[in-house]
Amino acid sequence: MPIYTNIEDLRRHYARRTPKMFYDYAESGSWTEQTFRENTSDFQHIHLKQRVAVDMSGRSTRSSMLGEDVAMPVALAPVGLTGMQSADGEIKAARAAEKFGVPFTLSTMSICSIEDVAEHTTQPFWFQVYTLKDDDFMRRLFERAKAANCSAVVVTVDLQVLGQRHKDLKNGLSAPLN
Repeated sequence: MPIYTNIEDLRRHYARRTPKMFYDYAESGSWTEQTFRENTSDFQHIHLKQRVAVDMSGRSTRSSMLGEDVAMPVALAPVGLTGMQSADGEIKAARAAEKFGVPFTLSTMSICSIEDVAEHTTQPFWFQVYTLKDDDFMRRLFERAKAANCSAVVVTVDLQVLGQRHKDLKNGLSAPLN
């Protein structure tokens, strides 16, 4: 089994094992991909401060988010079409989030349904929705999320115009919004 010591190791492994269209979907953005590159490079500007000679005996990453206790103040963000990267990918991600005590956010564009994820998890999860014009569809989506015991809704407002994903077009990958 390979030894992974950093994110770049995982990315290289993923690039070797994943069909090109799925790799390109996860590793690219729309139009010129400027936002994708900036989001990626922004992490290089985050530096953790080393603290020495301080009492660390009571340290903890525990916190709360939206009134829920969490093991650390992070959540798994919504990633559309995770299930195409790995069978039942959203269920696997939700279970991993449960195991590590952090919230999982299911994407509107997931492969697994809200009901499937709820059936295979024991903790409430968050649900991400786009602001769509079809009020009836949105109402039904919120009803399904409520029935699945989703504890929060994450509203995404950046899909007013669907960005053209050049690599997806070239690879023949499409996922129409219903």
